[in-house]
Amino acid sequence: MTTDAGTLPFRIFFMFAALDAIWGVAVWLAPPLGLDTSGFAPQGLAIFHRQELLFGTAPAVFAGVILTALPRWTRRTPVSPYLVFALAAIWLQGRFLHVSASPGAVLVAAFFTALLAFTVATRVVPARDRRNGKIIALLALLAAGIVFAGVQPMAADGEFGARLALAAVLGILMVLGGRIVPSVTAAYLREPASAFPPVWRKRIELGAGTATAFALGAWTVSPGLKETAAACAVAAAGQAVRLLQWQGWRTTANPGVLVLHVGYGWIAAGFALAAAAPFLPELNLMDATAHTWTAGGIGLCSLGVMSSMARRYAGIAFQSPPLLSAAYACGLAAATARLLGVFLPDARLTWFNFSALAWIAAYAMFLLFFERTPLRKKPAPERT
Repeated sequence: MTTDAGTLPFRIFFMFAALDAIWGVAVWLAPPLGLDTSGFAPQGLAIFHRQELLFGTAPAVFAGVILTALPRWTRRTPVSPYLVFALAAIWLQGRFLHVSASPGAVLVAAFFTALLAFTVATRVVPARDRRNGKIIALLALLAAGIVFAGVQPMAADGEFGARLALAAVLGILMVLGGRIVPSVTAAYLREPASAFPPVWRKRIELGAGTATAFALGAWTVSPGLKETAAACAVAAAGQAVRLLQWQGWRTTANPGVLVLHVGYGWIAAGFALAAAAPFLPELNLMDATAHTWTAGGIGLCSLGVMSSMARRYAGIAFQSPPLLSAAYACGLAAATARLLGVFLPDARLTWFNFSALAWIAAYAMFLLFFERTPLRKKPAPERT
């Protein structure tokens, strides 16, 4: 494969993201295999796993998507390859420090995310691109969440930081999803992908965005309040209507497009569970909420967005290679099994281990497709 500045970001960071997604979940299989994890996870596997995926995998996915899309967003030249390599080196350093249980890992991960935000700002601000100001703000919030969560991972401040980081990740996913899902769907259907007239689309976007921002803010500060539950219920309805307008039911014949809708649907479902959590404490819905958003929303949306971009640059935008279809199925199985582990406590470990294996299989198959598929320097037209 030849290398050029336009495709370099996602070539590097999608590979990093897939490898990190595999490693961040594979650690769960260490205890059943009798392996000692105290050397790299002295704070506990749950904290290590959470920080690996939120501080490593998700930022790598965002770096690949955002840095590749910046020239199209701002109508400027691609980001310098030297800057891409520098960012990649910083990301790798953060992951190596995390594995070695170094306190500096969190600072390096936060610096990477902050530098990514600054890079976006240097392109977006001169272009007077207000639309992408949300990306800059959310990346900055993610960097702040990383710092708060990492300094005291098992204390109250650490839990607040973890929620802030997760809220920022979800915010970025919803901003990117609001562009990618309807755009890809419209190209696939060869017509506008909306069930609503333009005036209603604007109201839906404004209403859903406002309700979701308020709900995530309340959930970050105090997830157990009934007022937070009410805000999450409104956000769940708003995101469900937003998803409905993209007509995902018309994409069932194409797994590569359908997975984008299904992944986004898990985000809306997470808000519904967050709304029910304070009223049903016996069901452990706090854990179910977090993993609906992470294993379902982040896991499937990341697979869908990365594979969509890879297919487009490979000139097969709307083809569904069996390897990728199997990856989507495994990703869905992983998210479903993780929830079953919450609701069926007697078989908890069985479902958790199955979820880990399915997740690893999903990202391994994506990685195999990504490394074996030749990519073009420029994406193929969407309407072919």
